[in-house]
Amino acid sequence: MLAIESIRTSVDHKYVGLSPDTRSIKPVHIANGLFRTLTGKTYDTEMLNRFVVSQKHDGEIPKGHDLPTIYRWLAENGRIDSREVKEDNLKRFRVLLKKVVNADDGVYLHKDLMESYSSGYLGFVTRDRIAQSAGEFFGTWLMKRNSPLVNCIRDSLQQPDDPISILGFPLLDDEPRDFVPKLDFEEVEFFRTSLPSEVRDLWNGLEEAAATLSKHLQLHPNKLLRLRLAVLFASFVVIRHLTTLEACYVPSREKAIPPFLLDFSEKESEPVARASVMSYTHACQSISRFYTWAFGEHLRSQCGTLKEIEAEGVPTYKRTQPKEEWEELWQIALNEARGSDQPYLVCGQALYHIMASEAEGDPIRYLRQLGHRSGLMWPPENFQPAKRFVLQQDMLEVLIRASVEPGDTIDMHELQRRLWRRFGVVIGGRPEDQQLLLEAGIYQADSSALRLNRERFAARLSNLDFARLLADGVMQVELEGNHAIGT
Repeated sequence: MLAIESIRTSVDHKYVGLSPDTRSIKPVHIANGLFRTLTGKTYDTEMLNRFVVSQKHDGEIPKGHDLPTIYRWLAENGRIDSREVKEDNLKRFRVLLKKVVNADDGVYLHKDLMESYSSGYLGFVTRDRIAQSAGEFFGTWLMKRNSPLVNCIRDSLQQPDDPISILGFPLLDDEPRDFVPKLDFEEVEFFRTSLPSEVRDLWNGLEEAAATLSKHLQLHPNKLLRLRLAVLFASFVVIRHLTTLEACYVPSREKAIPPFLLDFSEKESEPVARASVMSYTHACQSISRFYTWAFGEHLRSQCGTLKEIEAEGVPTYKRTQPKEEWEELWQIALNEARGSDQPYLVCGQALYHIMASEAEGDPIRYLRQLGHRSGLMWPPENFQPAKRFVLQQDMLEVLIRASVEPGDTIDMHELQRRLWRRFGVVIGGRPEDQQLLLEAGIYQADSSALRLNRERFAARLSNLDFARLLADGVMQVELEGNHAIGT
């Protein structure tokens, strides 16, 4: 029997190094997975969870989550002075604390291992089981590259000296538990084999970007902001990773790295906005083609001949009975495969279609959710699946600070060159930009529209004090230490 969820898990473990299997992914999940990978530690947050989760969605108060029980524990364990702090004080405080540590909607019941806290201290790092693999993948990559961003993040997590940590500290446990990711990254092909030159160049650029960003973050006194920008960078890298899988593995597709066209349009009907939608569409199609190929490769290596595949019967998903439309789709695929010179690819495509139609979280929904949650894609509404690469301010700041070192001064052309080499990002306005887009099948914006996009990009940088227009008309990009980082 062909169990699609089992095949998908095998593909993710062998090739991807993370599991894009949920549409609930948020930057806070990236953060928790990243922090526990870099530190090798998690902590028991049961009492914190009891305090901030006062009731379930149906109004039921879970056992031990009632305020009198929590107050008694805090008083008996010397976490509060009961002469100064009364139960009514805690009632108001627990509402406030939940808003802070659950700012990214990642906190549910402790007993279900569904809690990732928005925080800046080791004591908040948990054994959450939801959507953690991407942060673990990114953390492993950083450590394998000996990136200075590793120590920047580790050092930031060491002391409970930020407002969130101070507020929550009485509820935290101080005994760490050792943590090792479930996935053996030494067995992931991405870390084991030599990457195609185009993919390798992009990852080398991302490594440079991580080092450059760390220099900015080390200069800033606000560790919560340091960690936030590091997590947004991680989110971008995860998205970039998913969109380079085709180029990484699929034969003859080594150069198929989809460019991300950043859109600074004022209206969604403008040419660059429509071109950015196409850029996003191509990125999604690239992911689909990778999974189609990978499912086919699994059939080739694990199931044998087409006749043996057919003998497995109609594929299943999560042990449910095959639906009538699955049977029809599978039969069409088998008929086509018999006359095809790529029978496994044909069958792999059918498996991917079934997965995409039935899974709560497929790789495209995962990409879309993380993209708009991290400030890379717009619009945010799920009922508008056609996204554009529209940067929110924090994400824009991450890309610029990962491209220009503190105190460095470059011109706009050099900034655009670095954005392309380090991130695969296109703005427009250079002679080569339109050619890059045309080669990728993105033709909605002509040279004049792309030049206008660059002018608007320059205006955004100027508004953030990242750039200034010189008397000769040259736009100069300059980052002096940390002066332009918002607090």
